[in-house]
Amino acid sequence: TQTLAANTVGAWKYEVTDFSNGVTITNDGSSNPTNITIANAGKYNIQFSTQYHNTGGGGSGKQVTIWLRKNGTDEPWSATHVNVDTNTPYAVAAWNFVEAMNAGDYFELMWSTDDTACQILASPAAAPVPAIPSVILTVTDNL
Repeated sequence: TQTLAANTVGAWKYEVTDFSNGVTITNDGSSNPTNITIANAGKYNIQFSTQYHNTGGGGSGKQVTIWLRKNGTDEPWSATHVNVDTNTPYAVAAWNFVEAMNAGDYFELMWSTDDTACQILASPAAAPVPAIPSVILTVTDNL
């Protein structure tokens, strides 16, 4: 589960790689596994899904903003707001970016929230349901 202080910025963190060919998880300057580094130049489809959970009660919903950052610079026109209502405390954000990348480029998926009660939820397996990851990321070369 990933959390942030209200009105701050963070990069999604990754722990597990199912398989990879030319795309690796690398650490940022703080040893956090947040950077996705590309070995070969090309146009890449960056697909993701995250499950947000609002742990707060009452009041209005919480807002999360998600965007793409490439080589340390926020990509223009890449941000989107997601609302996580208190009456429906789970929301899934899922979409994709297509991005031209050079060999050695990296990207991060960034987020911000207006309330610490909103988090990216990971849940352990509980019969009959398998574990829920906080982030699912798929990166494919479209050449």
